[in-house]
Amino acid sequence: MGQDPSGSDSLAIQVAPREHWPEMHAFICVVSDDKKGTSSTSGMQRSVETSSLLQHRIKHVVPERMDEISAAILAKDFSTFAKITMADSNQFHAVALDTDPPIFYMNDVSRAIVALIVEYNRISVEAGAGYKAAYTYDAGPNAVIYTLEKNVKEIASLILAYFPQRPGEFKDIFGLFGDQGARDINAFAKVPDGFNEAVAKRFDVGAVKGLIHTRVGDGPRKLSDAESLLAVDGFPITLPRK
Repeated sequence: MGQDPSGSDSLAIQVAPREHWPEMHAFICVVSDDKKGTSSTSGMQRSVETSSLLQHRIKHVVPERMDEISAAILAKDFSTFAKITMADSNQFHAVALDTDPPIFYMNDVSRAIVALIVEYNRISVEAGAGYKAAYTYDAGPNAVIYTLEKNVKEIASLILAYFPQRPGEFKDIFGLFGDQGARDINAFAKVPDGFNEAVAKRFDVGAVKGLIHTRVGDGPRKLSDAESLLAVDGFPITLPRK
């Protein structure tokens, strides 16, 4: 986290390059694109000032979890990665509730997605296949679901079964469902065998405003002058010069 008051030595260090685990995929479930009632910055300031759980988390939980999840990524151990990811998301939102006054970032749709992933993993674990998916939420209601490439279509079908989409709202960047998916993505809605469908209610179209399927990116990098959007004087290169 660094020691210099200027923050110049507070740095993010990449655990592994993108090429290390190319099978890792993600779904972003856009639950709401409205402005939040409590911003991330002001919410965190309130938590620092009032949440005793946050202080425990900073001192005892985060350092251990950082080591554990880094090791899981390096070992490509998805089950461990999933358990830590979900536990840390849960505790972050517990901190929000422990704040005075409490902050509610997740909503009913967010919690329904959690229930779906928990039940989906239950089936897999009981079959001896370990965890297949991991949800995580930042300071908002939108879900990110991590999974491996072999499970992508099954999870997408599960999400569609509970959150049908309007045409064009599922960003099928990699052509997961082909031409038929482009015509009617909801035709692929399906729950896995043995799934307890009572864990969540089925929502109407629009409850999840969009689904985005993506992969892990390559992280921040320094662009060459040819790729830069700014000229050497700091102004956008698209602006006309006198």
